[in-house]
Amino acid sequence: MLSAVREWWRQPDHYYWLTAYLAARGAQAATCWLVAVSLTGFSAMLLLSLGSPSGPTGRADAIAAVVIAVASLAMAAGWAREGWPTQRQSAGFVLVTAVCLAGACLLQSDPVYGMFSGTTFAILASYIALFHSPRMMAANFVFATVTATVVAIRLVQAGDPALGISTLLFLVVVNIATPFTCQTLVHVLGINVLNTDIDPVTGLYNREAFHRVVAAFIAARNRDDDRFFIIVMIELDNFALLLQSEGRQAGDRARVAAAQTLRETTRQSAVIGHLPDAEFMIADSFPTTDSSPLVERVRGAIRSTPPRTSASIGVVSTPMRGLAERPPDEVLDELLNFARSAAEVARRAGGNGAHHIECPPLKTLRDDEPPR
Repeated sequence: MLSAVREWWRQPDHYYWLTAYLAARGAQAATCWLVAVSLTGFSAMLLLSLGSPSGPTGRADAIAAVVIAVASLAMAAGWAREGWPTQRQSAGFVLVTAVCLAGACLLQSDPVYGMFSGTTFAILASYIALFHSPRMMAANFVFATVTATVVAIRLVQAGDPALGISTLLFLVVVNIATPFTCQTLVHVLGINVLNTDIDPVTGLYNREAFHRVVAAFIAARNRDDDRFFIIVMIELDNFALLLQSEGRQAGDRARVAAAQTLRETTRQSAVIGHLPDAEFMIADSFPTTDSSPLVERVRGAIRSTPPRTSASIGVVSTPMRGLAERPPDEVLDELLNFARSAAEVARRAGGNGAHHIECPPLKTLRDDEPPR
């Protein structure tokens, strides 16, 4: 039992991979709005309690309730307008929200209403269980329990010890069961992620899935297609140095930021993948061999996005016509080799740049090789 608790306590947070998982499925915006709506509802509940005889009484308590309500609305606006927070911003949100919840419970003149308000700690505990570490879960539990204990003591002093003890036990159970249920869900989800096509750090396609999806993309084209197939290889500059100087967590942040940048700067039809370490791949088709607008958007966005690293980018383009008649895996392997070589040229030139290879001779398209 003790070893199980110790193992649970040492678990890392799930912030980066779950953030990437939501982003890969386009669910970040909906999650932001859900949090914003929840905070708005909490603020409305607190403001409405001012009109109840069971709510805050006295000028000081009323002012404190208004301050907490305004702070909650400000956080709601941040979630709705600024988008997904960084890990540090999320931890700050948890701290401020916990203080607001405690204040909302303790300000109620009727301790029964204060106990009712205490159930909202379970909602915050669920968020922590999904995104943050067990240590933060434990801290929130202690904070919620202390708050509930103070309110329960008030119930006992009001002459109803049975209600005080029973509601305290209820809140303790709710604040244990709810986050642990969410954490179990995250664990199961994590196992599924590791067994699917999604890279757990960035939420992009992993190597195998990228090859399969792009091969299907090539095979679906007909022989009269007059567009050009483009492969972009992106390698983050000085990534090894970043890992050595700031650690693995900083490396994960850089990869997550790069992945988000690629999602925002590519078309919906583009296929984006992530290789181990700091290599990213984009596959798409263009009407010409000129993909420089896309490449410059990607390069500039990575450069301007924290942690403001740079990227060496290799680009290869080839006519779509004829690709579908050859083994797509072989075509893709050859194009990726060209793109990787181009990225290496960009790196040797100092990084933060791109090198293009247009219509290279492909072995898989030689006339003397039979069609597939």
